[in-house]
Amino acid sequence: MAVTGRNLGLKFMVGLLVGVIFSGMASLMILSGSINLQKFYDVGNIFDVSSAEYEKAADHWNYNYSTKVIEIDADTGSCFFTMPGGFQDWNYLYLDLVNVSKPAVRCQAAFCDRSGNVIYALDCSLQEGSNVLNLQQASKDLPPQERRINGFSLKVEGPSSFGISRLQLRERQQTFGPKEIVTKFAAVFACWVMILLFVVFKVPKAWRHKAVRRHSWLGSLQEAYRCLLCNAAGLFEEFSLRKISFLRRLLFLASLLIMYIMYVSGWRWQVLLQRRMVFLLGVCLLLVAFLSWEPQKRAVNWKNPLMYAWVALWVMCIISEFVVGKDVQHVGVFMLVCMGPLYLAWANMEKPDRLLNDFLVAMRWCYWLSCFFCLFFRAYTPGIRYMGIYQNPNSFAGYLATVNIAFLIWLDANLNKEKLKAWPLCKNVLALASICGLLALTESITSVVVYVMECVVFIWKQFPNEKPRRYRENLRAFLLMSVLAVAFTWVPGRLCLEHVPQILKTNVTFEGDAYLTREDPLSLPVQAAGGEQAGVGGRILSKIRTGDWDSLFSSRTDVWKAYFRELNLFGHRGYLKSLNGKKAHAHNALLQMMGYYGVFVAVPYLFLLYYSLKYGITVIFGQRCSGISLFFLMAAVNYIVLGLTEDMATPFFYIGWLTFFISLGGLTNQPAGTNVRR
Repeated sequence: MAVTGRNLGLKFMVGLLVGVIFSGMASLMILSGSINLQKFYDVGNIFDVSSAEYEKAADHWNYNYSTKVIEIDADTGSCFFTMPGGFQDWNYLYLDLVNVSKPAVRCQAAFCDRSGNVIYALDCSLQEGSNVLNLQQASKDLPPQERRINGFSLKVEGPSSFGISRLQLRERQQTFGPKEIVTKFAAVFACWVMILLFVVFKVPKAWRHKAVRRHSWLGSLQEAYRCLLCNAAGLFEEFSLRKISFLRRLLFLASLLIMYIMYVSGWRWQVLLQRRMVFLLGVCLLLVAFLSWEPQKRAVNWKNPLMYAWVALWVMCIISEFVVGKDVQHVGVFMLVCMGPLYLAWANMEKPDRLLNDFLVAMRWCYWLSCFFCLFFRAYTPGIRYMGIYQNPNSFAGYLATVNIAFLIWLDANLNKEKLKAWPLCKNVLALASICGLLALTESITSVVVYVMECVVFIWKQFPNEKPRRYRENLRAFLLMSVLAVAFTWVPGRLCLEHVPQILKTNVTFEGDAYLTREDPLSLPVQAAGGEQAGVGGRILSKIRTGDWDSLFSSRTDVWKAYFRELNLFGHRGYLKSLNGKKAHAHNALLQMMGYYGVFVAVPYLFLLYYSLKYGITVIFGQRCSGISLFFLMAAVNYIVLGLTEDMATPFFYIGWLTFFISLGGLTNQPAGTNVRR
């Protein structure tokens, strides 16, 4: 097979992605003077003080949210900053100031132990720009065991005002800045591109032989899948199509419920029980594959870049799990052993829409069960972001955005029907209205953006297609029913949500809910702001008014920096300590995957996301577009956009995670650059 045209371009893009990662690694190791494959950004331990710490009111220390400066309105003003005392050798305090009202501001930094006693103090003069306080001089006479600090205070002479852009404790001094990073990266990346061009144009035969060898083991994997399905499918030969469809729906529903139970349990069970739950989830998916197997002798197209990326991703995860033990184990094996047969079975079905339709029905069943739970067991408290069936409003909002896909697809598939039944339409419209209402109560900005994008994709699909005669009549019926559903949801529905669990005394809470009912600067999903800033619109406006990235992303930037500093070749055991010493997920799917499984896993993961979007768009406007072809693009949009600021990469936790990887089953078996077979 000659490596020309599209294949050459694809491999060149892979090489560029690998080069970007490699150049970043090499640049950071050169600048930090440490060749450390366990931690590329090896500049010692760092503690970033959250902006919420210095924005709080203290002794004559007032933060002006309009000007974003700290105002000292007396002769002196002070603020105390707490921090974990697990590290002793803090040698430098970085304090970057902006908009300083004086040429120099006198300040005293006092460092305290666990009991609040001052261990040592430094007097300094703060100026505009970066101020570095050397703590080694003040603590050199102390024994190592007495250098542990649990907090420090800044006492500033006033009246004065200044803004803080960085407040950071460091083990080592940073000797390079953004200019040095960009220069070094450009030089290393240029060398990589030259090597890559030489390989592409001067070593074509090696590529050709490698491509031939690569397909052999993938073919063996497919034959193993086929053998497994052929032997197991005989157990269900006597089942009718109707019974098979019903069993598939029950199995999909069981899978969704298993994932939900694993999430709300917080993995507090014993490790053996965790593995049994994951094993049960895998059995459910394998049974779906056995029920769906129709030996049509079709093969998954392994030349599809999406298929390449999917297999490469999980092989790299298996390698990472072998090198570094994980809290959530055997994810790569689970995907290859359980999802692979499901993909092959889906590819061999005569009418593959049936399997997808059963999954969407299970999602709708799951939503109605969650509505029942919310109505009778989880009261809404005005002024507090609603958490629904989860322990976190953002997680519940992500769940709502995911199940919304199932109802939008039902609507798209039925608007063209000659006879649209009233009762199914009523249920569907009520679900769409209630999802919108519950989503507003969560006040999750990211999920609202996803919800809007799903609606945009839905509307986008309506225009290019020729509509039958009944389409407009069905659309008018939908709009009329929507008005009634919205009125019912927002008036009696909300009242029932607030009062029914209290009247019946059935209100329940999950362990860990308490922190969401008070202001807590250490948690991202804090209590909703009251007054004029209440609601999603108020939260968006308040973030826009601040004008800084930290407020816009609710301190997620601190988490991203912490994860970036810990990137390595084979990943970590689980969540990293990022937000003031607390373990937290990365709030970004790409960073989370790199943190779990190593930095180079980004290459197949990014290709997986790109081709899921590309083929999802292709399916919608293909010549053989079906009523539920909208699912593929919506699942990709839901997963990718939510994954920008939320955790969507933790396996077995989120319905959106399962929905996305199930959607790949309708895309991975398609020829590259062509429409999905319907």
